[in-house]
Amino acid sequence: MGNSRKTSHFFLAGTAGLTILVGTSLLLASQPGESSQPLQIGAGKPLSSTQIPVAPLEHPAGGATISPALNGQAGGRAQTVAFATDMLDDSAPGYAPDTIDPDADAPTSYETFDLDDDEALSETDPAESDWYSHTLKEGERLTGLWEREWDLPLATLYRLLDDSDNASILNRVRPGQEIEWQVDDDGYLTRMRLWTDRASGHEWVREAEGWDFERGQVENGREVSHLIIHAEIDGNIASALAERADLSPGAANALAVLLDRYLPVRTHARTGDQFTLLVEQETLVGDDTPHNLRLLAFDYEGQRIQVRAARNVNGRFYTPEGESLLPPFDRRPFAGNYRISSSFNPRRRHPVTGRVAPHHGTDFAMPIGTPILAPADGRVTRVENHPYAGRFIVIEHGQGYSTRYLHLDRQLVRPGQTVERGDRIALSGNTGRSTGPHLHYEIHVNNRPQNPMRVELPESDALEGDELDRFKSISQTLLAQLDNGQRNQQVAFTPFEELTR
Repeated sequence: MGNSRKTSHFFLAGTAGLTILVGTSLLLASQPGESSQPLQIGAGKPLSSTQIPVAPLEHPAGGATISPALNGQAGGRAQTVAFATDMLDDSAPGYAPDTIDPDADAPTSYETFDLDDDEALSETDPAESDWYSHTLKEGERLTGLWEREWDLPLATLYRLLDDSDNASILNRVRPGQEIEWQVDDDGYLTRMRLWTDRASGHEWVREAEGWDFERGQVENGREVSHLIIHAEIDGNIASALAERADLSPGAANALAVLLDRYLPVRTHARTGDQFTLLVEQETLVGDDTPHNLRLLAFDYEGQRIQVRAARNVNGRFYTPEGESLLPPFDRRPFAGNYRISSSFNPRRRHPVTGRVAPHHGTDFAMPIGTPILAPADGRVTRVENHPYAGRFIVIEHGQGYSTRYLHLDRQLVRPGQTVERGDRIALSGNTGRSTGPHLHYEIHVNNRPQNPMRVELPESDALEGDELDRFKSISQTLLAQLDNGQRNQQVAFTPFEELTR
């Protein structure tokens, strides 16, 4: 890297329409039908009513619109796949500047790209099972989170709220409550829990056959504990943690994955390196396996890596001086303006089969040979061909962030190569199964695809002003515990959620 600030990155990798406003109020359409009727959700002065189109009740997910957002048509004829050569070339090829007819069908593809092989899946954080969770914050809108952040169809929320008892429960949601949910392979809600407190809450379970939900009570006492772990690497981090008797195998593996997200340990760790971790784990009474696992602070002293960092309220890690371990991101991985030909849509339907074919990225219509630029510092992990995705590249940026680039004509990087923000990594193309020249661009956060045009991205190298002051207050407490707490034992410490209030 060119300077000390960039060195600190380590190429790392963590609403329109209706609103249910946590701690305030809103209006929500209660009856799915051709006209929306307001339903007051929340306390206080209601917001102005917003009309949202709803679909017939025959819709499998309930009475609200799920827009397929079909911006193009799949070609009816078989298409020859033109794979790029394996030769690297730092210069753009001699393509004529092709133009794309704006009135033509929007170039896209309608296949679900499963690019994860067995090795990649084995590295998934065990603490992040098929349960997703979110703790409500002041001012957050539940419906905004529901559709735009959690990718759940509003139709399901309509169906839940159609029951007056459900509506009464959701009317009382407040900051600090935790919501957990599971989805099926098509992204539809199958189970949801709203915790009233740490010991009890409400649970909704979808019927095995159908789309209605049964509500019940759920009780599970939760215990939060903290552990300071000190270890020396002998081979790799995973084996160093696996030898510890005070960690379950799942917890040890999860910690190894978490630390790998913040440091390039797979390529830079060396035998003899030492590290100390401050870990918060949440367990259910009677179960030793962590229900939730959070890394709060760490100190790594190695031959090639020396880093000391703490978690901030945004879930990202920073040095004691407020320098981010996650590099700033550009929103789009190219220069110039190219129209979006197909948007991110986890519930998009195939125009021919009618089946759900999630679109986990954003498609940009652009001429073949357009330079693709790294949106942030990172490390290239994969450069491969795929029957549907064509030539594709995957870059890891740290703290759970990774980016993917599909249908490329040519790659300009190799696996294992480090790249800096703005570096040319590829030339756009039309390889694989697509309907025209375009770039399919994905951003994944903690192994889950996010909308590249909406996902929150780091914008600067360091915290400033009030944000920096608040972080220093939190980090000093965390790092002091890391330094002074008794190693390899549980310690009495304030839960991170309470520390950051």
